[in-house]
Amino acid sequence: MRTALLTTALMVAAVGAWADEPASADAKPQATAEAAAAKPAEQATANAATTASVATEEDRPFKPPQGYRPKRINGEQVYCVKRPVLGSRFPKEDCRNEAELRELVRNKEQMKNDMDRVRAVCASNNGACGMP
Repeated sequence: MRTALLTTALMVAAVGAWADEPASADAKPQATAEAAAAKPAEQATANAATTASVATEEDRPFKPPQGYRPKRINGEQVYCVKRPVLGSRFPKEDCRNEAELRELVRNKEQMKNDMDRVRAVCASNNGACGMP
């Protein structure tokens, strides 16, 4: 998601830079000055839009991953899941706060995207991926 937002912001900045170049030597210096003054405003608008889209991701109501149950510990809202422990009959309770769970979900999505990318590369090389 971050890569897509960064790419979009760079594309907007590049298009804005190309649009500010004068088409001929007869171009008025005043028009160039006005365009240069408008450029930071456009970049600020693009940055605000990028920041707003990131902020909306954080502003959405939080839905914990499957298996996690809400719980209050010392007045703090956490989400817990019971995990089996090898060699024990008693499961261990793993509790995390909202920020940690959001990061966990982000990492899981990133790993999934990486695996999909590797599969696509290996499929295009007729299965000879990483083999000499």
